[in-house]
Order: sequence, then structure tokens, then C-alpha cells
Amino acid sequence: MKKPDFTFNEWQAFSDKLYKAFPKWLAFILSGYLWGLEQRYITFKTRKAVDDAIAPVAPSEPVIDAPQYYSKKSEVEGLDEIGFTYRFAKNKTKNKD
Repeated sequence: MKKPDFTFNEWQAFSDKLYKAFPKWLAFILSGYLWGLEQRYITFKTRKAVDDAIAPVAPSEPVIDAPQYYSKKSEVEGLDEIGFTYRFAKNKTKNKD
């Protein structure tokens, strides 16, 4: 059983301590769980950093009006032409660069 490769050195050091303290099979399972936890931690920190970076620029409310429904009669009964139209509105706030 090969030890998992961790991204952070601290997590790798903790995994090495697990291999010294527990039997190999149990340390392997715990290290695998720890590796999955590290991946989720990296994903969380990345998403939070991106969200914090775009928060001052991102609009607080949707900038699109609700769609409008339309229907046209067709030559064939029951096969009406149905659709939606959208009017896109631009964000009224300007970037503060």
C-alpha cells in the first residue's frame, strides 16, 4: 500500500505520524480519509478566495428582467408556436477601478 501524496507538507507530516502510531492498514485508511479532507479544504479555500475577490464587482441582484411568454397559432391544430423573449438589461452600477 502506497502512502497518499499530500499537497501541504503539514498534512504529509501528520500522515507520517499516523503510519508510525497505527498498523499499516489502519494508517492507510486514515491517510486516505485525510487526503480527501485536504482536497475538500483546498476546494473550499479556492472558492472562498474567488468569491471574496469578485464580491465588490459582482451585482447584488439579478440584472435580467423576467422572460415574456408568447404563442402563435399554427396551421396544424395543437401545434402552436410557443416561445419566450428576453430583454437583457445592463448593470446600472459602474466598476470602481
